[in-house]
Amino acid sequence: MEDRLRALLEFDLDRVDLRSGLVGLVGVAAAIVVVAAFGTAGMTAGLAVLFVLAADSPGAPRERVAGVVVMTVLGAVVAALATWAGTDHVGLATLLTAGITLVATLAAGFGSAWATRGVLLALWAVVALSVAGAGQSALELAAAYVIGGAIATVILWLRERSRAESDGGPPPDDSPTPTLAQIVRSPLGLFSLLRAGAVGLATVLGIELFPEHPIWAALTVLLVLRPSPGDSLETGILRTLGTLVGGLAAVGVIAVAGGSDAVVVVAFCVAAFAMMALKNVNYAVFVLFLTAVLVLMQELLGADATTAAEQRLLATLLGAGIAFAALWIGLRLVPRDTADPRAGSN
Repeated sequence: MEDRLRALLEFDLDRVDLRSGLVGLVGVAAAIVVVAAFGTAGMTAGLAVLFVLAADSPGAPRERVAGVVVMTVLGAVVAALATWAGTDHVGLATLLTAGITLVATLAAGFGSAWATRGVLLALWAVVALSVAGAGQSALELAAAYVIGGAIATVILWLRERSRAESDGGPPPDDSPTPTLAQIVRSPLGLFSLLRAGAVGLATVLGIELFPEHPIWAALTVLLVLRPSPGDSLETGILRTLGTLVGGLAAVGVIAVAGGSDAVVVVAFCVAAFAMMALKNVNYAVFVLFLTAVLVLMQELLGADATTAAEQRLLATLLGAGIAFAALWIGLRLVPRDTADPRAGSN
């Protein structure tokens, strides 16, 4: 544990990626243009492309196709359910995020590929609550997600077609697959319940305490709470530090700008570039610039950026606290030497 804490502020400068920074800057600019042109539906389609692409992983072709189909169909269903529930209906919103988190976490028992897809689907369930509050119908958002999933499928097909000419593909995975009953009875089953309960609690408190940004606390729980206590502690500390420094930096830039939109726009672009260029250097650095992007965006939209920075920090602290409490409960109920190795993949 001491080694982990000592490594928190280590920065791997060899992993600076200027190309990813440029891609990130262009991506943020493109997202702004898409949202301005197509509204929430355009945002949903763009997010669908990102989620489906991120859900793909090496493996047998049949499993990869199944993963794309699952992410597209279930993502569309989640978009529709989130629109129907909305953050105005706290009970429905909580049931949505907790239920999907439970099922998605159990998916980790079927292997690392499904663990990744499960986490992404749980993240989308939380994000969709925010996206769904912009006046689009459930059918429109579901259709937008399907369109985004179809675009992602074409991108994946083109990418794999080019790779197939020089690569025979990965070997098939012949490892035995556990049954759902075995997964439910394993430590992963308990962890799934704890994570679902923690996300549900964070959803309720986030809606009640931070109505303008109701998903930040639940997102923190999903990203911080992991089967490994060390990973959870490290991620929680780094996320909190990054949020604190990023919020202070953004508010400082806004104060120095003195009402100049040009200065804020330049700072926003620098933060968007650095967010992706430095994402692998240290997690706190990535969160720092992500927070700066979100706070500066609030300023450009005419909202209260200082309040947004304060609420993001408080929501992060709340989410991390809930995650640590759930982890503490889990450690009391399940001996650490019985941890499910597959659960560590998400």
